[in-house]
Amino acid sequence: MDEEKYPYTPSDYSPPSGGDHRQPVTDDVFGNEENNAIKYKTLSWQLVAVLMIAEIVSNGMLSLPSSLAVVGIVPGVIIIVFLGIFGTFTSWILIQFKLRHPEVHNMGDAGYILAGPIGREVLSAGTIIFAIFATGGQLLAGQIALGVLSNNQLCLMLYTGIFAIPTFIFSLPRTLDRLSWLSIPSVISILVAGIIGMVAAGVYPLEGRVINIAVQTDFVTAFVAITNPVFAYAGHFMFFIM
Repeated sequence: MDEEKYPYTPSDYSPPSGGDHRQPVTDDVFGNEENNAIKYKTLSWQLVAVLMIAEIVSNGMLSLPSSLAVVGIVPGVIIIVFLGIFGTFTSWILIQFKLRHPEVHNMGDAGYILAGPIGREVLSAGTIIFAIFATGGQLLAGQIALGVLSNNQLCLMLYTGIFAIPTFIFSLPRTLDRLSWLSIPSVISILVAGIIGMVAAGVYPLEGRVINIAVQTDFVTAFVAITNPVFAYAGHFMFFIM
């Protein structure tokens, strides 16, 4: 047996009933913290729900209407519904994987179980790259917001730097318990913005507005529009650390 891929000693295995295959006996990555002075698992399920809503819904909610405008109402709704079902299914798979492998704490650990050291490096790198680009997307949103509010009086890169300062400050709490409390105003603000946007669009419709069933466009424009709902459901990488 490859010891690098299966770093367990014989005492770590117990034979399952009805077979000779050996399976590792594993525990939660942090173990039993009941009597520990420092506890790592401090999130309640309520705060987990708020944090996941802020992570998933807030990322792409306001970008969905633009996707419908690019590809049309019917293809857009089909894509959003399909990705929602697909995201729910993959979430269920990740939950089942976590229950079966409680020692997994991140995507790199999952990659190690699936494909050894190569899988660990690939999924770890993918997680880091996604987090970097997700942060960049939020900075871009902040840049656009500040530019609109100030009528673009300053350089766009300066707006990015201004928005990066509070982003860095609010990211200093290095525990999800404290970070989840910051997710509460995030969720409230995105819900309020979504409701205001829908009400305003209904009360003050644009003149000559046309709802197209389908829109013929080029591949690049349609692909970029589809990435908006994809990004809206792309919070799965956080499941294992909750």
